[in-house]
Amino acid sequence: MIGYAAFSLTLLAAAPAYANWLDDAWSDRTVDRTGSPAITLGSDGVVLVMPAATLAAARAEGVGTQAAVTLFIERYGQHCSDVIDLDRKQTLHVQLFLSNPVDLNDASEGIQDEVGDALTKVSDRRAKRPPHVQSVFVVAPEHVNFTIDYVPERKASCVTPGDDDKTS
Repeated sequence: MIGYAAFSLTLLAAAPAYANWLDDAWSDRTVDRTGSPAITLGSDGVVLVMPAATLAAARAEGVGTQAAVTLFIERYGQHCSDVIDLDRKQTLHVQLFLSNPVDLNDASEGIQDEVGDALTKVSDRRAKRPPHVQSVFVVAPEHVNFTIDYVPERKASCVTPGDDDKTS
């Protein structure tokens, strides 16, 4: 069962000095420019899709790949989950994939076909001309596998819907 997370604002105020890249990582402005990250928690670990620009921004601020991944999962990962408890210290197995914006004309034929099929379906439902797509965000199939020693910097107060008086 997935609960909802509530965090104390005082904990967020204690963010490390290198938080600019992390604060911006999932902002609307950044997502529009670099694509949306994705975090999938599974019984075998975490699959993280991170825009290459986000990782580059972290590195520019002196944060290494594994530290950036750890901070990213800590900040944006689903803490109130029965799959992986991100509120406890543990070793996490991570698959890191990077994504990049690609001009649609430069994308592979397979990606162009997928976009064309999706636009056709949108067009069929709307009975309108499909939107113009100039670029897409492509996740590279290559990835890096590693483990991180995960130690949460804060603890969520998880509330199960319907349990007004219980938190875990």
